[in-house]
Amino acid sequence: MASRTFKYAALALNILERLLGSRFTVSGLENLPKHPILFVGNHFTRSETFFIPYIIHKHTRRQVRCLADSGLYHGVLGKFLNSVGTISTKNANRDNIILKDLITGDYDWMIYPEGSMIKSKEIKRESSFVSYTPYGVGNVRTGSAVLALKAELYRQDLIDAFKKNKEDLLNNFKVDLGVDYEERLKEIHTYIVPVNITYYPIRPGDNSIKKFASKLVKRMPRQVAEELEIEGNILLDAEININFGKPVNLADYIKAEKNLIYQIPIIKNETKTNFILKYFRHRLTNDFMEKIYFDAQINFDHLFSATLFHSPKNKITKDHLKRVIYLSAIMLRKIGKYRLHQSIFEDNLIKMFLDEPHESFDSVFKLAKLQNLVSENGDIISISKELLNKKYDFHEIRKENTLQVVLNEFFLLATANNIVKRNDKIAEIQLKKKVFTEIRKRDLEIFNNDYQIYFDDKFSKDKQVGSPLFLDLKPNVPCKIKKTGILVCHGYKSAPKEVEALAKFFNGFGFMVYSVRLQGHGTSPINLKDVTWQDWYDSVQRGYAALRNHCSKVFMIGFSTGGLLTLLSASKKQQHLAGIAVVNSALKLRDIRTRMVPGINIWNELLEKLHIEKGKFEYVDDVPENPDINYSRNYLRGVEQLENLMKECENNLDKIHVPSLIIQSKNDPIVNSVSGDVIYKKIKSEQKFLIQPDFKNHVIINGENKEEVFESIREFLHKLKLL
Repeated sequence: MASRTFKYAALALNILERLLGSRFTVSGLENLPKHPILFVGNHFTRSETFFIPYIIHKHTRRQVRCLADSGLYHGVLGKFLNSVGTISTKNANRDNIILKDLITGDYDWMIYPEGSMIKSKEIKRESSFVSYTPYGVGNVRTGSAVLALKAELYRQDLIDAFKKNKEDLLNNFKVDLGVDYEERLKEIHTYIVPVNITYYPIRPGDNSIKKFASKLVKRMPRQVAEELEIEGNILLDAEININFGKPVNLADYIKAEKNLIYQIPIIKNETKTNFILKYFRHRLTNDFMEKIYFDAQINFDHLFSATLFHSPKNKITKDHLKRVIYLSAIMLRKIGKYRLHQSIFEDNLIKMFLDEPHESFDSVFKLAKLQNLVSENGDIISISKELLNKKYDFHEIRKENTLQVVLNEFFLLATANNIVKRNDKIAEIQLKKKVFTEIRKRDLEIFNNDYQIYFDDKFSKDKQVGSPLFLDLKPNVPCKIKKTGILVCHGYKSAPKEVEALAKFFNGFGFMVYSVRLQGHGTSPINLKDVTWQDWYDSVQRGYAALRNHCSKVFMIGFSTGGLLTLLSASKKQQHLAGIAVVNSALKLRDIRTRMVPGINIWNELLEKLHIEKGKFEYVDDVPENPDINYSRNYLRGVEQLENLMKECENNLDKIHVPSLIIQSKNDPIVNSVSGDVIYKKIKSEQKFLIQPDFKNHVIINGENKEEVFESIREFLHKLKLL
């Protein structure tokens, strides 16, 4: 195989990758030694034959050859396969070609020890790894281990033959394998590198690749149609994660036993080699196959499927399903034993409890419904354990029961599987508490980290000023109040301390109250320099998610910027949001100088790119209404984010349908009083009320006016029959 030809083929695959939009993620490249490598991996798709060598070449410039099904060597495809150095599985000289490459290091090799595509991913760990295919049930093949061991042993024999001038043996190597002795051979060893390939998500359904092929081939075989459907969707829409595990140095792996065996007198070297091969082939195969399967990247579909499978009940709530997934992912992260996909990172999982669309959950739930594995009636899910366990045709299972394929992959990860199994048995009350505790812990962790990083002797307040505040249920609370939690949100440049009196007022009526801390606040002003309004929104949603794991409904109260975030939240969620109250929401500001902020920030960014410090105008100092709570320095990037939030909020007001109370001071010195009118007119709520008190300060939730504001919100809760 010419190196130039291989590069042309790699270029062709690079173009194909761009056209398909395939998302390859690669990890473990640091594990690849500068020695001949036999890559061994799990085999799920036919396209792995093409893209694995390409990915390795793309990132390392190493040239990798592999075996391909003999049935593919026809026409243009056959020529292409030859050009990238693949060898037919039925090539009579196959093993010698592989051995030559691994001995000399001219090329690396990729072999799939499973022997064929395992479309069902049905592999079980008994005394060794056993695969289930249409060709029978049998142990994973040991051929790749034998080839790698032979390459290491033969290279040492070749070096020894040259050293001892054994002409006959040197000639045999040249005739049988085409290998001549070279000095560089003394510097290299054969390595095995386990490769795990994980796909997420795996989804059946028509795609453009299958449709195009259908036009060319009118009577497409069923097996080919299935492969085009599944693999087409993978190449077009899935993330393909390729992980290179820790390498196995075969010289070290066999060293002790080899030295012992080679000391035995009389026995020929060939007999000694065969003894080593027999001794190590199964052990080595089991060792690297365990590494391959253990390195599977756990994703959302794994936890979703396992939760359904292990559920002791056939009927559960959606929230229960989400809580088990969430708690399992948190525990997996804590033990640090597995590779985790970003779909089960905490920031994504928290969003399951927001009563907003959640791509990861919605996608797999839709698939489960489509394949009749679940049905839903309101919040109740019925699980069909019979269909989840039903055996399907090997070439149809990826289409007919995709989640069973996902489960088979996950079952090999024993500890992870047991975590889901245990969490599935936790009583609902305990499960809610555990999830709430984890979300609350994460919220405090974010604040404590920020406080430590941004602490400033001049500007930072006491830690209790900025910390998120949670007020639990009071004893003997009526059942109706227990069902509703109140989420409170402070304003710009402020902190949870600003709304503490409001939070305690409603906690006094028995409500569970969570007062969030907006990202960048409650630490020091410079913390606001690089946060976005989306970060503030996420802070609010974290509090909402926490309350949703204690209460069936949430009522939101937002002051100033917190009011904007409350309004934006209300535009996105409906089901469990009982209503909102917003106070002096900063939809429009009185100070026209804020309009200059974007231009000033552009000027600052230009100076930054030119590495010029002089002339920057990044902040202004002011005297806040509550200096013991608020920042006295205002970064202009923070003001720009506030402007962006105001625009986003106004654009979404017409999507609000929940009961709403708008309180806007007529003489607010910060917020243009027209804000209240705009909000009231644009929202579509059937129950909406506008109160415009004649107060002259902005922070009306503190000071002499606060009781009147609190009472207005209390009366609104009473109208909604929440109090």
